[in-house]
Amino acid sequence: MLFSTIMSLPGVFDPVDDPSFSERSRLRFLAEGRRKVLSSFKVLALFSCIVFPLFGILDYFEYPAFFSRFLNLRFICVGFMLITLFVCFKTRFGRRSFRAFTIIFPLIPAFFVSMMIYISGDPHTTYYIGMILCLNVIGFTCHWSFSEALISSTMVLLLYFVAITPPIFNGLDTRGKVLLLSNCFFAFSFGLTVALGALIQQRVCRDEFLSREKVRKQKIDLGAKNSELAKTMRELHQTEGELIQSEKMASMGQLSAGVIHEIGNPLNYSNQALFLLRKLLRDHNDDGNVKEVIGDIQDSFDRMKTIVTDLREFSHKSLETRMEFAVIDSVKVAMKMLGKEISDSGVNVQVELDPDLRIEAVKNQITQVFVNLIHNALQAICSNPPIGREAAIRIIGHQSGAFLEVSVIDNGPGIPQEIIKQLFDPFFTTKKAGDGTGLGLSICFRIIESHGGEIAVKSEPGVFTKFTMKIHSAQNRHHTLTNRQIEDNVSHEHAIS
Repeated sequence: MLFSTIMSLPGVFDPVDDPSFSERSRLRFLAEGRRKVLSSFKVLALFSCIVFPLFGILDYFEYPAFFSRFLNLRFICVGFMLITLFVCFKTRFGRRSFRAFTIIFPLIPAFFVSMMIYISGDPHTTYYIGMILCLNVIGFTCHWSFSEALISSTMVLLLYFVAITPPIFNGLDTRGKVLLLSNCFFAFSFGLTVALGALIQQRVCRDEFLSREKVRKQKIDLGAKNSELAKTMRELHQTEGELIQSEKMASMGQLSAGVIHEIGNPLNYSNQALFLLRKLLRDHNDDGNVKEVIGDIQDSFDRMKTIVTDLREFSHKSLETRMEFAVIDSVKVAMKMLGKEISDSGVNVQVELDPDLRIEAVKNQITQVFVNLIHNALQAICSNPPIGREAAIRIIGHQSGAFLEVSVIDNGPGIPQEIIKQLFDPFFTTKKAGDGTGLGLSICFRIIESHGGEIAVKSEPGVFTKFTMKIHSAQNRHHTLTNRQIEDNVSHEHAIS
């Protein structure tokens, strides 16, 4: 009857009655509360089973005539409490209805204390404090909801009022009435405090859980966003590689006329040499001119082979591995590819690079940077040739600490200051629609940045434009390695000595 009454009350077993709780959050909140309640309830209940008989000392001093009877009641109470604990923790019904047992358990000692008060016949006894004490301690330990605290407090007060009813009907003096009224008021106030404290504690626990739920959801969302960001970054890197390869293919298309020109000249010369060779073979059996013509043919074929090799290295993505090479080698390859465009434009291209200036980088990527920079310079000069001076492009470089600084300078129309900051933005171009993709300088920036370097531009409209790239020097790297080897050798010698 008691179980059915308690379990039918709303809010007893499901203290979460808040629209901010989702079903999943509600279940997590209840599971968390169950773990807290059961762990603390077991410890406190076992402690009560030990302490309750020890309070028999109070019986000896307060009611010596009832000492033995009260001691028997205390041990019987402990027996009932142990049985309640066993049912709660060892049976399926108890584990499922554990909230009911947290209400029933404090009523057991309260019932036996009320029996002692009834037997003593003392309406203003101080034993009611023991009833309220177990109610207060267990109530806050078991995290009662407001309805659970209200039920328990009401039941304890009813037991107390039933226990003091007979003495009241037997008559009380004025002092007894005052004491009884004071005890009742104190008991009622204590019960009300327990109920209000449970209500506040319930709200605090709910708010704290909601805060943790919010943090947990934010962490989950952040993890999902991080995963999405990592995926986006991988896709961006892949797209970047594809853009670089596409730009190289676009450059190859732009340079096809120059390549045909470079290969066509050696082929024409080889054809003429072969014609002369046939004629000499008919007229002379052995002539030094024949060997010279054969040598010319071999040189022409070697030149074509070099051009084909440079093109393959430039366009082949699988060859993108870092290697040490002279910067001037990349410049020469770029100029070979732009040979037709350079010769048609009439621009004087001057290469002032020391062959000893070496870097460790992906050669065809550095070549692509030079192709883009020289090609842009040629187009700028051809679109607006300098007046009163020779159209020229200078490629210079020098060692600057741990870096090499290589510059491509042209005396073309220059670049307006207001657009210099946008030059390296993807798809930004000042050319007409269809004349450029706007990716050339952006890809140059990304290539130099991926090598740990920098690229900058300086320009004075109508005077010059200067693109300067800084990239780690291979000489500096070797110097650092040499110093490290010397230090290792010195350390080794000290260790031996």
